[in-house]
This record gives sequence, C-alpha cells and structure tokens, in this order.
Amino acid sequence: MKTKVYLSIFASLILAVLVSALGGSFGKALAEHVTKETAELALDGRSISDLSREEANALMRDPEFGDRLVAAKKEVTDEYWWYFGANFAIQILLILVICLVCGKYVIHTVTKHARP
Repeated sequence: MKTKVYLSIFASLILAVLVSALGGSFGKALAEHVTKETAELALDGRSISDLSREEANALMRDPEFGDRLVAAKKEVTDEYWWYFGANFAIQILLILVICLVCGKYVIHTVTKHARP
C-alpha cells in the first residue's frame, strides 16, 4: 500500500513538472514570436535580419522609430495578451486536475486497505 501511494505521488509530481515545462516552452516560443512581430510591425513589414548594422544603428537613434516601436509593442501586446493568460490558466488547471486525481487515488488506496 505504501508503495502505491508513494508511486502515485511521485507520478503526479513528474506530471506537474512536465506540464510546467511544456507551458514554459510554449510561453517562451510565444514571447519570441511576439518580439519578432513587434519588430516587423515597427519596420513596416521588413524583417530584422534584412537590416544592415548601419541601418539598425540609425534606426535606434531615430526618435520616430522609437515611437513606432512603442506603438507596435502596444498593438501586438493587445493582440496576444490572451494567449499568455490562456497558457497560464491551462497550466494551473492541468496541475489541479493532476493533484485531484492523485489525491482521489491515494484516498481510495488508503481506505481500501484500512483496517476495520
């Protein structure tokens, strides 16, 4: 009985860490996508890799580009904010479901093997 309980708790911890890692990697990929889209929007559709070093330095000194970058960041953030929220909410819900299932299994195992 003890082994079953310990193994179920260990399995739930492993699943919770897996959910957290997957959510973290999705969040990181989403953040990279948002950053890339922000730069492309601020550059009027051009990619950052298309710029030479001199052009990039000139743009960074240009106050008008700074204003466009801020406006693009606000626009992209307004568009993608719910992806980040949904990612976090799904992670929390999955971890809660894992804990609930593990708790139910532990309670079932302990009550089944309880001495009368």
